[in-house]
Amino acid sequence: MPNLAPQADVEALRELFASANIVEADNKKLLELTETATLKENPLEYAYYAGGLMSMANHAYWPGTKLTYFNEGKVKLEKAVNFAFQNVEIRFIRYAIQKNAPAMLGYDSKLEQDKAFILKKMSTTNWSEKYKQEVKDFLNN
Repeated sequence: MPNLAPQADVEALRELFASANIVEADNKKLLELTETATLKENPLEYAYYAGGLMSMANHAYWPGTKLTYFNEGKVKLEKAVNFAFQNVEIRFIRYAIQKNAPAMLGYDSKLEQDKAFILKKMSTTNWSEKYKQEVKDFLNN
């Protein structure tokens, strides 16, 4: 059955994702806007949902809850990357999560690969110049 929910505004998702690991209300809003996304119908929104789940680990108190959020999101995010491997924004979502994930989780094996891919393919996106600069700044920090 197709997803009949309206697609979320990508600009809004980007802004919410950028602050989700710090502002719990933004994280919850990101999840709310993307919770009905399916991998086949909208892999980008699905990836944002996965990233939102992983970011919820920052807002959970119990270590077990943190790990559950992170691992559930990780499975979904890897599915999105594998489904739409050439999607630059999905690869950026994974890069951003991996860059900020605690080293003890061991989720950083694709950092350099994703960074190189994003820099190489960024010019092929329909991103605004402002967003391209934000991504470049993030990649170079």
